[in-house]
Amino acid sequence: MTLCFSDTDSLDAALLMFRQNPAYKQCSFLFVEGEGDEKFWNGRIAENLCCIVFVVAFAQNNLRKTGKIAVIENIRTLNASRSAIDGYLGLIDNDYDGLACLPRDNNLCVTDTHDLETLLLRSPMVFRKVLAEFGDSQCIAAFEQQINKPIQAHLLALALPFAHLEWFKQHTQPSLELKDLHKNDTVLIRQAWRVELFQLYAEASKKGIAATEEHLLNDTAQCDPWLWCNGHTLLEILAIGFQHSALGNNKKATADNIANYLRGAIETAELYQTELGQAIFHWQAQHPPYRIVN
Repeated sequence: MTLCFSDTDSLDAALLMFRQNPAYKQCSFLFVEGEGDEKFWNGRIAENLCCIVFVVAFAQNNLRKTGKIAVIENIRTLNASRSAIDGYLGLIDNDYDGLACLPRDNNLCVTDTHDLETLLLRSPMVFRKVLAEFGDSQCIAAFEQQINKPIQAHLLALALPFAHLEWFKQHTQPSLELKDLHKNDTVLIRQAWRVELFQLYAEASKKGIAATEEHLLNDTAQCDPWLWCNGHTLLEILAIGFQHSALGNNKKATADNIANYLRGAIETAELYQTELGQAIFHWQAQHPPYRIVN
């Protein structure tokens, strides 16, 4: 179940009022970043014992306040409350925070990898399922032989230069927009499914980023690529591979369709073994009787 509360109300008071219903007396409250996270967790949270919560903006026709900042603000509001409310948890993407070892607020859990999509794509079992669902097995085998590495490793290698540039931009010129560079056909060659690094840095330079490959690699060589790469970018690059010969010719393999499939592809036992899953169980142990998952 998903609950929405107006930003004109006191959040802690609204949650406590909801718990006045005897059926929800011990209901825990889970704050997530957006619709994709809501879809993923709605089928996994403890039935009748946990609700997903969004705050909506009254001044914007009750539009949901989504994103990482919104979740953090809601959790901080409740952490600072004097109403003794308990049993609430926020789930947020790591993004680049793990690279900077930033401190975390109480009642917040963070993905092991850059975001939820990378957490799922990192699983060898999940990735094999995605390849089987959207790809052509003969094309995949031929391409792996050609590049002499697994598709999963090649996908990371394709996405990593874009992730490095995005990180560099955020630390130097955060107002610039670089998110669509991987959609440039002269940068990511669709039929060959490879990146032209010289062209990538040329395009980045046009946008105002003066970063060389050597500079980026010196700063980032020791870091886990799953912390670097953005899941949405990985899905869009993967979709190009599925649609343009390298992995098949499946025009239905859009990033959205892959994302929808991905959310149901991980087994519960494997999810619970991730750092995120273990953090949720640790939170539950510290906050009885509230539960997020069974």
